[in-house]
Amino acid sequence: VKFSLTIFLLFFLTCQKSDDEIYDTPIDETGLIGEWLLKETYISPGGATEWKDVDEGFRYFFKSDGSYQKTDFNKDLQEKGEFEVKQNQLFLYFVSENEKDTLGYSSNFNDERTILTLSPSYPSMCIEGCLYRFRKQ
Repeated sequence: VKFSLTIFLLFFLTCQKSDDEIYDTPIDETGLIGEWLLKETYISPGGATEWKDVDEGFRYFFKSDGSYQKTDFNKDLQEKGEFEVKQNQLFLYFVSENEKDTLGYSSNFNDERTILTLSPSYPSMCIEGCLYRFRKQ
């Protein structure tokens, strides 16, 4: 009986999902529509790292007309523009200092499309690894 219980517990613990899991469900514009709050970051200073909670993260609001807004935690506007999804990449187009600018992110959802993970890919990318995890509100 003890042996069976030990095997069961070992199996149960190894099958639980980890918070370090990398999600790989492709993003699409329909699933992206809505409010997303930054909840975790995974930023390596050059060595090993882990997911860190963000208490008052910024927010993205993606709208069905292809526009988006980036706000702080209190919903004060920081940036606005248009977005596009191409081949699992999210592109944000906006005006900064009177010039058009673009940011690109490698992007994935979890299976339920309630968690969005972004990693900078354009114009620059993180060599050591940096990921931003948002939760749909």
